[in-house]
Amino acid sequence: MIRRTGIHCAPILLIVFAGILAACGGGEESPQAQGPAPPPSGPVSVLAWDPPVNYADNAAMDPYRDLDHYELYVRTDGNFTEVDLPVALIAAVSDAPTAGGNPGSKLLEKEFILENVQPFIPPGNRHFVSLRAVGIDGQKSGFMNPVAWDKI
Repeated sequence: MIRRTGIHCAPILLIVFAGILAACGGGEESPQAQGPAPPPSGPVSVLAWDPPVNYADNAAMDPYRDLDHYELYVRTDGNFTEVDLPVALIAAVSDAPTAGGNPGSKLLEKEFILENVQPFIPPGNRHFVSLRAVGIDGQKSGFMNPVAWDKI
């Protein structure tokens, strides 16, 4: 959840898996409604998403200014809970590469290479991955729908 001008709001996780290399499961974003994602159509190696652009009340959000980072979660089942710990933190905004050392523009991070977390996850071939957006005020969104990840 992200607080906006004193109003308690959660960003709508429009973390749509545009560009994801596997199918994702449907359902609500609440932990109780999550179930395992269907098997991917091919090996998943990059998790991609669209950053949220609206709060829960549909007020516009500036992800460049209002998002701090994403938390990446990995489990052997798709039942993510509030007590789970993230295996990686991904900056929401980074500096764009520049030529000649000139200050660059900012880029929204929209993908993560899953193999980067392999040393930090439990053994097994099938895992499930989820993200949460974290605002600059520290409030967290709900979990995105889990995606099946078959390690190769």
